[in-house]
Amino acid sequence: MYKVSRYNLFFEENNMILLFNSLRNVVARCDAETKEILENETLDKLPSNLLDKMVSEGVIVDEKLNELNVIRFTRMMHYVHLMQNLSIGLTLVMTYSCNLACPYCYEGDRKAKGGLLTPNKIETILKFAKSHRQGDKKPLISVSFYGGEPLLNWKGCRYTLERLEEMKEDGEIRDYSTGFITNGTLINYELIEAINEYNVNSMQITLDGPREVHNKRRIRPNGEGTFDEIIENIKLLKNGVNNEKFHLGLRINVDKTNFETIPELLEFLKKEGLDDIPISYGIVRGNFPYCHSNCGIYFSGVDLQKALPYLWREAYRRGFNVWTRPNLRFIYCGYDHPFGYVIDPELKVYPCWEMVGIEEYQIGEIQEDGSLKIYPFYYDVKSRDPTEYEECRKCKLLPVCMGGCAAESIRRNGHPNGPGCDINKYIWKEGLKFYLMKRYSYLFSQDNKNKEKMI
Repeated sequence: MYKVSRYNLFFEENNMILLFNSLRNVVARCDAETKEILENETLDKLPSNLLDKMVSEGVIVDEKLNELNVIRFTRMMHYVHLMQNLSIGLTLVMTYSCNLACPYCYEGDRKAKGGLLTPNKIETILKFAKSHRQGDKKPLISVSFYGGEPLLNWKGCRYTLERLEEMKEDGEIRDYSTGFITNGTLINYELIEAINEYNVNSMQITLDGPREVHNKRRIRPNGEGTFDEIIENIKLLKNGVNNEKFHLGLRINVDKTNFETIPELLEFLKKEGLDDIPISYGIVRGNFPYCHSNCGIYFSGVDLQKALPYLWREAYRRGFNVWTRPNLRFIYCGYDHPFGYVIDPELKVYPCWEMVGIEEYQIGEIQEDGSLKIYPFYYDVKSRDPTEYEECRKCKLLPVCMGGCAAESIRRNGHPNGPGCDINKYIWKEGLKFYLMKRYSYLFSQDNKNKEKMI
């Protein structure tokens, strides 16, 4: 009648056995006897009340249930929701140009393309976005300003914000949201005024370590560092923005050469009163699609099992907010979004910002009338299905990875339609333990007498 879920994973910590079901996103405590029963599938040995509890939580399932079909169905329903909701995701490459010369930049020679998304081209893009309208239902548009360095084309950014607001007021779209991914060197009062005036919901700024380290990595073409300037601009944002929807996040780039210096950066940020800004660690992977001569400085998956928990602890003990728990997902990223588009200054369309500017990964081109001329790769992208990949079908982490990164698949497999395992494959256990230690600290105390099993 019943069988054990194929998505159960066990690990031990502090003399406890913990179970994580990645499909149902459930964490549970269990004893050695229960673990053995589940691993051997001798379910008749379970007390009826515990059996019922495990069935209700998805740890044990109907013997006729194909859980892979559950994933296929929920993924399909998520696609249906996105399409019915007309959620349009536009990543606008405002220019390929950048005012920095970071040695590991994925763009490589693509920066030489330059170009600008001019107001006329932006109008064409917005016409394309509006064309997704279905009957009386109008699209909901999300825009990410990207580059290069998007703020080098501030005129285009400002024009886009103004037009989106007008389109909302005129009833051409339901609503809009925007965000910036920027190196943080060009922040000024005009930008802050725009954040306060329009629906600018987010901004990500990157740091590469404490001053001395950062100034060797995130540099101007003449070799000058940018640390002090970026810190001052972060403070400018923090003190000047009064838009309650706006969220500033700091991405800290990490590789083997700088990770041991990150605590020094965190200590500095704390002393400067910036410890209330959420941080994330960006694992540097080098130029796309393949590594360049600096391959040896990048973390492998096994390396991350030690390095990331160390960085999480250092952030947490200084009061920073870091999220480490693996969670259920339906698609991996914008690559898999049915209405996700990355558009460059030539109105060429790509599925992913790492693939921008590489012609073989172009999925289309926006025409003057706002229509999309579709290229063959479009159908490869939009039909990507990790449940078809043998490695993914067998993987217990499929529900929290969903096939991983298509760009990483190209690095691993030479093509995007294969497993592109992300860091969850290597650090899910460490991430979950860290989350539990923060949220349920009593479980990890030596005098823990709480016998409650389901968390």
